[in-house]
Amino acid sequence: MFSQTTEYAIRALIEIATRPQDQQVLASELGDALQIPNHYLSKILQQLVRKRLLNSVRGRQGGFRLARPAAEIRLRDIVEPFEDMKRYEECILGQPVCSDAGACPLHDFWGDVRQRYLDELDNKSLQDLSDYQIKRLTAMNPGLFKRVGSVPGKVSLRGKAAGRKPRRAGQ
Repeated sequence: MFSQTTEYAIRALIEIATRPQDQQVLASELGDALQIPNHYLSKILQQLVRKRLLNSVRGRQGGFRLARPAAEIRLRDIVEPFEDMKRYEECILGQPVCSDAGACPLHDFWGDVRQRYLDELDNKSLQDLSDYQIKRLTAMNPGLFKRVGSVPGKVSLRGKAAGRKPRRAGQ
């Protein structure tokens, strides 16, 4: 349903949201933790800075962090910069005119699905997503946790289990 770029943006923001709020996260660290190509991720993160979802600090202690609390960032805020939201206003079958008066065969179905999807984008916060992810990872047995791969929150949980902050690249 989401483009790869949007998926990467969501995963990166969930990972950042699972970290301590005052901690800067390097793009390369995020890329390594989530197995996202660093150059591609850097462009995504810069777009999120332009949309004021992230703050960026250059230099030795630099990196990215959320521009506002995760509870104030809606899923729609993350998706909109990367997805054409107008496509949800169009007929799912591509008919030039599709309304209650001249409906396509999927008009009612698509109207319900579209509205539910848009409501979820408006109602889900980044905090909801990161809380769910941490809860899910915490409940996993150790064998599955190892096999689950590079998912948001995993680095944060490993750091907490070891009683330390996640390691920053270059340290």
